[in-house]
Amino acid sequence: MTSNRPDPGKSQFDLDRLLQSGRFDESIALAQRAAAATPGDAAAWAVLAGVLFASRRPDAALQAWTRALALRPGDPVLLCGLANVLRSLSRIGEARALMLQALAADDASFEARFGLASLALEAGDWDQAEALAAPLAGDLPQLAWLRARTALGRSDLAAARERTAALLEDRRLGPEQRADGLLMLSEALDGLDRTAEAFAAAVEGKAIQRRLYAQRAAGREAEVDKLRRLDAWFAAADPAAWRTAPAEITVKGQAAGHAFLLGFPRSGTTLLEQALAGHSRVVALEEAPTLVDAYDAFLSTPAGLERLARLSAEEAQAWRARYWQDVRTFGADVGGRLFLDKAPAGTLYLPLIAKLFPSAKVLFALRDPRDVTLSCLRNNFQINAMTYAFTDLVQTAACYDACMAMARTYRAMLSLDLLQVRHEALVQNFAGGLAAVASFLGLVMEPVMLDVAATARARVVRTPSAGQVRAGLSRRGLGRWRAYAPQLAPVMGTLAPWVARFGYEPD
Repeated sequence: MTSNRPDPGKSQFDLDRLLQSGRFDESIALAQRAAAATPGDAAAWAVLAGVLFASRRPDAALQAWTRALALRPGDPVLLCGLANVLRSLSRIGEARALMLQALAADDASFEARFGLASLALEAGDWDQAEALAAPLAGDLPQLAWLRARTALGRSDLAAARERTAALLEDRRLGPEQRADGLLMLSEALDGLDRTAEAFAAAVEGKAIQRRLYAQRAAGREAEVDKLRRLDAWFAAADPAAWRTAPAEITVKGQAAGHAFLLGFPRSGTTLLEQALAGHSRVVALEEAPTLVDAYDAFLSTPAGLERLARLSAEEAQAWRARYWQDVRTFGADVGGRLFLDKAPAGTLYLPLIAKLFPSAKVLFALRDPRDVTLSCLRNNFQINAMTYAFTDLVQTAACYDACMAMARTYRAMLSLDLLQVRHEALVQNFAGGLAAVASFLGLVMEPVMLDVAATARARVVRTPSAGQVRAGLSRRGLGRWRAYAPQLAPVMGTLAPWVARFGYEPD
């Protein structure tokens, strides 16, 4: 007599095999069948949650973890699984609370200790990260990763290179972990000025990511295609419909001011955000998906764009209320202060900002296109449509080109209160540049804004620039592309028009 119940050992083997090859949809389907066959099994829901999270579907993963915890309340492993999803959504306070709850339930919990140590790394607290991980024994690759990352954080580049190279020898690493290790190695090699090796390590790491997420990327609109679609639509649109917007209605407890910080990833937005976050009247939110739902509703189709052009006052106010609720959910207490919404990849949202928040200020970060492209290729990101483009040098440059072309079209069409902030000029004259930005935002310059290192150490900074801003103002990244000029040769032609348009030296 045969059974229809899944074989746990075989199912886990099949899941691992599918995930390792980037076949995420098949992985999800297999895990869903197992959970449906055993709906009272918390472990089955936990496996599904893990697969959904690995497939970059955090909202669905949250639901699966919640289902698992309902079956096994207080389980440390499940608490940490949910915490990791919340952490990926920038809900850091909630994630930390769950990990602490897990650690209180089981002081030896690997997931809780490692999770809290990872949060300490993000906060730049290397001592706390090591203290949290100290009771964890064994030669696990996660611990080797933590030691290598700590060395990088402390700028002990020789130790970081040695530890990361040793980590990459571990055959237990999955493809995502190997890609991360290669990008860490690239970072250490760059710091040691071994640029050819650094570039090669980055290219190898990004190639792994590109293969791993190729199937998922094939099923959705590519970022370059998306940016070009929006550019073409607005180039052909009637400007009159975009010159006005429904008036904003003041709501009790709302922010005293509102600003967006965008441009393109790796354009200096983290430095500027940290400086502004130091101001007593500013609360900043770092790269939270505050406008993703509005994008899906309005910018993903021509019909949605037409609806946005004709947006009624009632619809606009409903979307604003939803936005401010999301801001609160992500932990920002904006009452009576200026709220800064940092979204480096959010340039495509400018039509939403123009229609929903016509009184908002816009800071547009600008940096040498060659430095931007190099940095996007060399740094590790959570994979989404845009960062998938950053897994290939040519596609990275194409994405930058498409984004800047779209931004040019937008700025000619939309009514925006916008200030362009050039990263190089800001670094060269930090006090003067910040004073100009503060004045644009209606703020009085405060001396504390100049100490970005202190502000960054007091906050959780989750971007690749975290270590740089915690170390204070630095000119090392200015013109860094010159050290990689031979490697960047294939994309110089794509970037050259923007280099000239923005007034950067050609060589």
